[in-house]
Amino acid sequence: MSFFSSLQQMVSSGVANLSLSPKRHSISKESGGSGPPPPVGANEARSASIPGFPRLIPPHPAAAPVRRKTIDQSSTRRSFKGNQEPPGSRQPLVFCRRRLSWPEVDLQATSGVQETDGSFFESYTAVSWKLENRRLMRVREVDGEEVCPPRPDNLRHTTSLHPKEMEQLYVEVLYTITNKVGAASSQYYQEDLFGYAQRAFGVGSEQHRRAISIASEEKPPIVVLNVIVLEAEGLEAKDANGYSDPYCLVGVVPGAYASTILRRTSSTQSDPSQDEVQTIKSPVALIASMIGFSDPYCMLGIQPGAMASPPPPSPCPRMAASRAMSEGGLDPPEKPEQHHDKLRKHHSFRLSFKRKDRREHRDSISSAVPAKFIRATSVRPQTLNPRWNEKFRFDIDDVTTDILHLDIWDHDDESSVFDAVSKLNEVRGVKGLGRFFKQIAQSARSGSQDDFLGCVNVPLQDIPATGLDCWYKLEARTQRSNIQGRIRLKLWLSTREDRGTSEEDNWEDMRQQVKLTTVFANYEMSRSQSKIWTGELPHVALSILHQHAIQGDLTDLQVSAVRWIAYSALNGVEPQVLARLLSNLEHAWPHEALTRQEEEYLAESFNTFLEYAFQLIKNHRTYFPHYHRPSMNRLENLLRCLGLLANMKAFWKCCPFNKEIRGEIITSLKKGTLDWYEEVHRNISVARADPDSRIQGLVKLITALIVDLQKGIDHYNPMFESTNGVPYFSAIYKQLEKLLARELTRNLDLIEVTNDLGPEIHNLCQQIVMPEVGDEAPVMPPGVEMATSIFELYLSIQEFASFRESLPDKKSLAVHLYYQWFEPAVDKWLDLAKFRAMNRIKKAAELNRFCSGDYIVKHSTSAVDTSACFYQMKEFWKQLAWPDLVGSYNLLYKLIDSISSGAIYYSQITQQKLQDTGYYEDTGPFKTTDEMCVAMNDLEYVRRTISLIPDEVGMETVLEAVEAAAGPGVKKDQWRKAITAILDQAVNQLEADITMVITRLGVKMCSPLKKAMFHLAWSPDSLPTEDAINPLLEYLDTHLLDLNAALLPKNFERVLSAVWDVCLLQLGHQMDGSAVDRMAGFYDRLYDALDILVDFFHADGKGLTLENIKLENYRAVEQRLQYHKTETEQLINLYYTERLFKQISVDSTEYGVLSVRAYFHHDSLCVEVLNARDVIPLDPNGFSDPFVIVELLPKCVFPHCTEQETKVQKKTLNPYFDECFEFSVTLDQCKSEGAMICFTVMDHDVLTANDFAGECFLSLSSIPGVSSSASADNFHGLKLIELPLMQQKDKNHPILKTLETRTWDKQALDFVKKQKLRMATS
Repeated sequence: MSFFSSLQQMVSSGVANLSLSPKRHSISKESGGSGPPPPVGANEARSASIPGFPRLIPPHPAAAPVRRKTIDQSSTRRSFKGNQEPPGSRQPLVFCRRRLSWPEVDLQATSGVQETDGSFFESYTAVSWKLENRRLMRVREVDGEEVCPPRPDNLRHTTSLHPKEMEQLYVEVLYTITNKVGAASSQYYQEDLFGYAQRAFGVGSEQHRRAISIASEEKPPIVVLNVIVLEAEGLEAKDANGYSDPYCLVGVVPGAYASTILRRTSSTQSDPSQDEVQTIKSPVALIASMIGFSDPYCMLGIQPGAMASPPPPSPCPRMAASRAMSEGGLDPPEKPEQHHDKLRKHHSFRLSFKRKDRREHRDSISSAVPAKFIRATSVRPQTLNPRWNEKFRFDIDDVTTDILHLDIWDHDDESSVFDAVSKLNEVRGVKGLGRFFKQIAQSARSGSQDDFLGCVNVPLQDIPATGLDCWYKLEARTQRSNIQGRIRLKLWLSTREDRGTSEEDNWEDMRQQVKLTTVFANYEMSRSQSKIWTGELPHVALSILHQHAIQGDLTDLQVSAVRWIAYSALNGVEPQVLARLLSNLEHAWPHEALTRQEEEYLAESFNTFLEYAFQLIKNHRTYFPHYHRPSMNRLENLLRCLGLLANMKAFWKCCPFNKEIRGEIITSLKKGTLDWYEEVHRNISVARADPDSRIQGLVKLITALIVDLQKGIDHYNPMFESTNGVPYFSAIYKQLEKLLARELTRNLDLIEVTNDLGPEIHNLCQQIVMPEVGDEAPVMPPGVEMATSIFELYLSIQEFASFRESLPDKKSLAVHLYYQWFEPAVDKWLDLAKFRAMNRIKKAAELNRFCSGDYIVKHSTSAVDTSACFYQMKEFWKQLAWPDLVGSYNLLYKLIDSISSGAIYYSQITQQKLQDTGYYEDTGPFKTTDEMCVAMNDLEYVRRTISLIPDEVGMETVLEAVEAAAGPGVKKDQWRKAITAILDQAVNQLEADITMVITRLGVKMCSPLKKAMFHLAWSPDSLPTEDAINPLLEYLDTHLLDLNAALLPKNFERVLSAVWDVCLLQLGHQMDGSAVDRMAGFYDRLYDALDILVDFFHADGKGLTLENIKLENYRAVEQRLQYHKTETEQLINLYYTERLFKQISVDSTEYGVLSVRAYFHHDSLCVEVLNARDVIPLDPNGFSDPFVIVELLPKCVFPHCTEQETKVQKKTLNPYFDECFEFSVTLDQCKSEGAMICFTVMDHDVLTANDFAGECFLSLSSIPGVSSSASADNFHGLKLIELPLMQQKDKNHPILKTLETRTWDKQALDFVKKQKLRMATS
């Protein structure tokens, strides 16, 4: 077992045998007592915690004796010897019980020193508070009582209809109601419609009767059937390729002829054997049965009610005598650009005809057949799902009886459908028709015949006023026909009058619809009164408008345009309604078209609305305040309308030369912002007042701008961004920034500061720190004070400029260099602040009073006042938030210098006060005095305050910016060193003064601790260590308990460290004292006592940390105790082991180098001493007579190996020996722990003792033959070993000191004597 292993086992067993009483020595949580904490008093409420310091929690009453309420009361002190309390009456070792909740200072304690200088610092830090109050007042002023905003009805002028126009429009409405068309689709009767129109127009009964009479005299209009053949699907395949070439024949069968056709159809269905010709249901089908087409097409036609008589005259005098049918075709979807032209063009198809092999009944056509009433669609080749989308119009004689008939055929030959159908106009009677068919048959190709695909019959009376758009199943002509598929038709009824214009021209009808919609909308808004009108008209009004629209043949697009034109011109219509109308208009735009006149009408409404909307946006602060939710919704919908217009094809088609709406919105915002700014500026302008009032006026102006910008960010900007992509805030901010920059430039004279107070302030501060006898207190020269308003202006501009962070581009604008205008003012304030701080600290020391309480430590008001002064200076700097980091270095340097100078000055005052109490001259026993505790706590509280300042003022950020801006070749750390030097000087001064107080405390404790340690060391063996150390622990516990309750945490930690060092010092004195009459277990007791003290000061983690306990002093004492407990021979071996380790790590050759070679071979150790160089001269002639002594260590391993010497080399510093020595040893001996060769170089003297020149050591475990990595077979190939010579420089080496105390041990004394001769002389 090694020495260290045996030592550890011995210490462990000794500690295990200790029977420590937990009540006496345990510092665990059990010692803290239990039970509920006492109620929180008023003092605790005052002791609010500050950042970085622990929160106070009241301790249990058993944790500490009741503290004094006042400083003047005295307390009875108890020494560790006398006045012992009875056992069990008090638990010792409780000094750290309150460490879980450190007591703090009373932050509200103050001497009122701020009143002596008019609250100089507090008035500046309150600037931000003033600005916040000013901002809140502005918000209340702007919002007012959140009244309802005014309606913007006065922004545009609406023209009302002339009474004559109203009368004509009313007659037109009555005429529309009287002659309504289409199947009834609503529950309203004619009387209901008349009644609503009368109420909407505000017409009396008599006037209503006259208007009814006028409308009744008018003849009804001509009813027009509008047919759009859209598509078909699922047709039967008639051609060999699996497809068909379908076309449609369309016509209207009059009521009388339709009855005949229906009767024939019924007879045919009852007798299927009749000829097929008798089953044709219409003249169109009759003609189609005689004609064979090669390509699919559609024919349309109208069969008059009485074919033998001419068409009836027009029932209305305003109509033309003849009723020409309007016809046309819509282009397929793939060719929309030809839509308008094909409405008025007929398609030509090549036709070939062939007479059918059956007899025709010529009496079915007894008169002329008007071919213009028969229409055909185009042919869709090779498809079973054709798409036509072609429109046709037919004049109707009787809506109640006429039927729309449609046939679909498969076309087989090429011919002109238009030519074939148009020739029917020239046919007169059966003979003419026969000649026509004969001509057709001559050109027919044999075997050619069209195939029937199906037909559809739609009674016109089933078509509602809203029209139809649906699919119809195809029907067969006979039961033998195999028909499949269906066709989609769009049908609606309209009317027309002959006004001498085109049939498609319904411009007047559209204008009437606008006026009528306006009348109805105004009536409904008047009925809604205070409620918001949703824009929805009642069904009765919609029925009238719909009848007017279909009678005027208005398209869906025209109806949508009418609704928008009418509503957009009205006051009081919600923008949400207009947005819905714009969406409807845009949805209908791609499918239909307007005439140029109608587009101009629509463009006029667009521009009128835009002008109105831009006016609203310009005055949005008035009409749409942010606090009024309905108004904000109205603004959002208005912006949505503008966003729809900006992307509408209809808008850009009608208004191609308009400016971009987004840009117009920004322009309106800028104009409105300029008007608003000028109004605000007029209201708060104080141009002719004194400078301070002018500055206050600027602050009010900027505050108004800030409030407006904040509202813009919070409320308006998201709305404008989401609806139109308009950067509202950016536009407003840049506009206001230009206006503010112009205003500030005109008032720069208000913030100009010219005088430099630096030198004068420095002299005044020196007079405060080192006053001369008889001098009066220094005062500031007149006229140098600064008003707080200038910094109010700075902070308001700063807040305004901070909005730049919300800009997308973040470009630097003119006002963003505002801080340059205020730099002289801030520099002057820092000069004033330094003088004010020094003067306040002086006054605080004069007005100082002690503070004490149950839950606060002992301190004085001067520390709180001084820290509060520094806090105010720091807060003011933080409020400044200087934007230019590089430029702020000089200002920050002044701030740190002012605070550091004040802290040093306070430390000097505090130290002088303590010295005046005689604290340092008092030689009596130690006692915890109020003056000592207050001085330490005051200094620590101020030190703690200034140590946090670098982080709180952002010093590191400033230094990084300055170093980054430094040019090449510049020492970048010079700024850091300069500013940290002045701060470190203050911190070090405060710590030094605290240390001075604690050092004196340790000195006063030395004598009692020495007595207690002597009692511990020299108690009889019969007294256990834990009992022997009890007086020492009692003494420590008593005083540390008071100190813990009275000191701040950091100070108490310093005291613990100082007392711990004193304990170690006294323990060391007892350990190293005279060894005479020492008991056998003397050092064991001291070692155990050391462990007990470690536990005491550690206090289960509540005292000193183990790292702070086991520092160099502790390690030295512990090591010396281990040495004292160790045998002499083991100590000697340990000494040589340390020398061997030293040899391995040494690299200096100041004493020379010895070259040797060693190896083990066949139970023989061979050592060759080759040479040495640079041996130190020890003779007067400047040389030495060196020789080398070789010995094997330790002696206990090599007891029979005597030391051997080389020959003496005369007068040389580089001797050459080349001698070999052989030692008879075993391999096991060489492998022993610590086995080594010691080479001692001596200078031979004849008359006197030989002089020591140096020594070196070589471990035997590393030589060839012993080490497994090296072989000794080749002696001459062994590597040369160079060993630097050493001398012992530590004259107080602990092993030597320990051995020196063993006066009874000859071996120890001889070894010490020998080693002292080998000590280094220099």
